Amino acid sequence: MDTHGKIGNPLVADEHQGMTPYLSGVLRWKKRILGFALAVTVLAGIVSFLLPKWYKSSTLLLLPRNQALGAMGSLSFLLRDFAPTGVAGKLGAGGGQLNYLAILNSRRAAEALIRRFDLIKVYDVNDASMEKALEEFSSNFSVEVQDDGSIGLSIYDRDSVRAAELTNAMVEVLNTIAIEIGTSEARSTRVFLEKRVEENRAALAEAEDRLRAFQEKRGMMVLSEDAKATAQAIGELFARKVKLDIELSILRKTAGEENESYRQLSLERNELERKLSTFPELGIESFRLFRDVMIQQKIMEFLVPMYEQTRFEEHRDVPVVSVLDKGVPAERKARPKRLLIIVSAALSALLLATMFVIGYIRFELYRSEHPDKYETLRSAFRVRRRA
Repeated sequence: MDTHGKIGNPLVADEHQGMTPYLSGVLRWKKRILGFALAVTVLAGIVSFLLPKWYKSSTLLLLPRNQALGAMGSLSFLLRDFAPTGVAGKLGAGGGQLNYLAILNSRRAAEALIRRFDLIKVYDVNDASMEKALEEFSSNFSVEVQDDGSIGLSIYDRDSVRAAELTNAMVEVLNTIAIEIGTSEARSTRVFLEKRVEENRAALAEAEDRLRAFQEKRGMMVLSEDAKATAQAIGELFARKVKLDIELSILRKTAGEENESYRQLSLERNELERKLSTFPELGIESFRLFRDVMIQQKIMEFLVPMYEQTRFEEHRDVPVVSVLDKGVPAERKARPKRLLIIVSAALSALLLATMFVIGYIRFELYRSEHPDKYETLRSAFRVRRRA
């Protein structure tokens, strides 16, 4: 009887037949499988056409050559001639993109656009919640750093014109915030450098007065070429040391002592200290007086340009980024991707229906091959349902 049952039911087969019963069952149920997949595909198509259209507008931004925001970027540019090791050049090179990305992804920038374009109303946010509007805006905004170092940003909106306006407005907000941050940093650095310049002028005047008094008392002093060269070398090293002290002071305030550039500059300063300690301390008073004047003059040579640059940065209000590609209204929607939705739904429906048929065949095979176990499980299930 068992053999007759297996032959009579195409879903029941001997376990040694492998995949044959499954393939046979799928073929027998193919119309239902295809019908289910077709129904899901039609439903997905209807839904995809009911979904609202979203348009994408993008812009491409070029960062300034000196990428760092604020006074530190300008100082790294001015100090490059004083840093043979190239450390000063790294002050603005590594963090420039991160600074601009931080502004673009900031809450302040997003809120500025939400208020300017009344996006709470556009997004139909319940109870006029700014937090919900920020979440919605964040899901429709993206920013990416390109391989060439430029920054691309994109904004999605249901209105193609508004999407372009939002994109271009974000660039304006970026420039506004960047200028404000740069001005604030430049003001702080200007005050710091102004104090150093005044201190250096006083120290230079004092050194010159001592040298003048010595000459008036002893007459014209005569130094050998080697002594003059030594004094100039010491003066340049002291000037570089003061320059590093200034950079370290600014970096300590802006980036912290754990910053990699801060650590490298600290190592360079320690190396300068070692070099200065190798110079013999000559006891000739005329040499020491000449050396002190040279040191203060060398320091003044780079302090004054730095100070003037920070004064300029403090009052600069020109855009900090250049727009390579301006945002324009899109001619075609960016989403929903209807074809992708329909194809994905069709394939998922086919896979789900096929897996259901295979599972059903497996169930029938188990019931036929192990009727006692099946009845036991069935009875246990009924007892649990009654309990």
